[in-house]
Amino acid sequence: MLEDIKELFQSFIAPQLEGIRGDIRALDAKIGAVDTKVESFRREMLAEIHRVEQVLSTDFVRLEQKLDLGLAAVDVRLVSMDEKLDSRLKAMDGKLDSRLASMDEKLDSRLASMDEKLDSFRREISHHLR
Repeated sequence: MLEDIKELFQSFIAPQLEGIRGDIRALDAKIGAVDTKVESFRREMLAEIHRVEQVLSTDFVRLEQKLDLGLAAVDVRLVSMDEKLDSRLKAMDGKLDSRLASMDEKLDSRLASMDEKLDSFRREISHHLR
């Protein structure tokens, strides 16, 4: 019976196992080929990503330079506007000071005139009351 099992094994199961081993080797070879293709694709993708990064980096540098130039121009405009505004405010301050001084003189003159009239009126009343 042991001989029969051994013979059955060698005649039927052993060739099947050998066929399975062959299939496993073939699958292993296919997996190796797929691994090679995946690695090749990965390298291509990394190279493309690196190329895109370089292009973007260059573009970002150019954009940053343009932005810096634009901001510098805005700064120059702001400084110029600030200087003009300061100049106009100083001119307005001078005009206001002049007008206020003129109004102050007129008010002082009118108050002095009213004081004289009031003093004159008091003297008159005082003179009539005596």
